[in-house]
Amino acid sequence: MRLLFFIVCGFFITSCAYQAVQPQPLEVSAAKRLSFIQARLLLGQWPLAKEQLDQIDEPNQGREYWRLLSLYWLSVEHHEEAVLIHEAALLNYPNDDFILNNYGVLLGAKKRWVEACAAFEKAGENGFPQRQTVQINLARCAIRQNDVNLASFYLKQAKEIADLPLIGLMTELNLVLIQGNNEKARLILNNIQAGKKIARGSVHFDEYNCLSWHLIARETDPTLHSSASKFICLNGSRY
Repeated sequence: MRLLFFIVCGFFITSCAYQAVQPQPLEVSAAKRLSFIQARLLLGQWPLAKEQLDQIDEPNQGREYWRLLSLYWLSVEHHEEAVLIHEAALLNYPNDDFILNNYGVLLGAKKRWVEACAAFEKAGENGFPQRQTVQINLARCAIRQNDVNLASFYLKQAKEIADLPLIGLMTELNLVLIQGNNEKARLILNNIQAGKKIARGSVHFDEYNCLSWHLIARETDPTLHSSASKFICLNGSRY
């Protein structure tokens, strides 16, 4: 028993002679932090994204940082601050198609259409591979300029990249109504209604209502059926 006692005592004495080392907090790399920020922006978690953006030190504020920072300010719809951030980003990366496209969206939200379309055109010239969003925005610019052929060209380009998202389908619907093609317009509208949810109060809701109303009016009134129109429903949505 005495031997056991000494062994046990020896164990505790020995264990007390050592102190556990506390783990040091792991250093998060700038690349991982930027990836985290992108995920938070996609999820609409703006405060968490901003908190992480504020922790990116100046040596790591490269192209991806400016893209995410400008996207953050565009997403929270603080337009005056967003303009300043985009302009600062473009001083650093004047030909970046991502920043240029979002700058155009921002200018469109402020109804500065000519400047918005110029930004989209520059984004289209510098993007490789081409971004579908840029092609759709260029199509919307062409519709505003009553250039049906150019709008058709840009939409064709957008379709070659991927299936059209909601804003692309509504742009195409707007175009075919201007062309007077009611049958195709009905197919597109049915596609929108079947696969997309247009929430009241969303950025596209007014445009959707405008397009629906014009199509139903043409289907109801035979005198409007074959006549092309100059109307556009773009003003209900931002780019």
